[in-house]
Amino acid sequence: MSDIVVHQTQTTLAIQPEQTRFTDQQVTMLRHIGVEKAKDADLQVFFHQCQRTGLDPFARQIYMIERWSKEGPKYTIQTGIDGYRLIGRRAAQRAKETISVKQPLWAHPDGGWRDVWLPAWGTPGAAKVTILRGGEEFTAVALFDEYKQTKRDGGLTQMWAQRPAGQIAKCAEALAWRMAFPQDLAGIYTDTEMEQADNRPTHAPQPVQDLGEQVQVPMITADQWEAIVNFGQSRGIANAGVFVSETLGRQLRGWQEITADEVSLIMNTLNEMEAK
Repeated sequence: MSDIVVHQTQTTLAIQPEQTRFTDQQVTMLRHIGVEKAKDADLQVFFHQCQRTGLDPFARQIYMIERWSKEGPKYTIQTGIDGYRLIGRRAAQRAKETISVKQPLWAHPDGGWRDVWLPAWGTPGAAKVTILRGGEEFTAVALFDEYKQTKRDGGLTQMWAQRPAGQIAKCAEALAWRMAFPQDLAGIYTDTEMEQADNRPTHAPQPVQDLGEQVQVPMITADQWEAIVNFGQSRGIANAGVFVSETLGRQLRGWQEITADEVSLIMNTLNEMEAK
């Protein structure tokens, strides 16, 4: 196995080995690229993962995604499948172990596994990936229905509709990497396997009432809409309204109809476009 060469970039943004937290300049840049609401405790956890994995947050090798829950916004630390591969291979190199990844297999409706997936077969039922670490096999299976990303109408999002085999294969590979290197990958998830966290109910919930008063659903702010438009333009999206309508699976009359908990779905979809 050839060595993984680590290039140290000596800039003011590069995380140095002796650091114990992000510098003020690094925090300023992090807030500029999408974590402007993160609390200091969130940034400390993020710094720990950046330093531990050796991934560069300013090159978008690792990043935090804001998601909404009943308790309010929560941050998930994520990377792409390439980040997982880099962490795993570096860990194998340190342990002086061989590492290899078998090609993915997809579950066909007839019950068999296929080493190639044809569009005529629709969506695969699952994907299976095996990683060999030091001669030991780690095999993971990811079910399509458990990881697919859907719009509000229940249909698949653009990426999952266009590349169903590739998307679910990345989820299975991520599971296999985490099985093979549980300590090195603890607390970090890949963007593809976390996309399902943004799935919305296929039917709008009935308004919750308390003493005759309707609970108001938090809506998007003007600043958030501006961020979506700007981010979309950087990805070649000329009409943000059309893109968001297709992503959410419903026709919008204006950006004011977007709920706050749909912002993460929109931004994650744009991030996935960047990765491709």
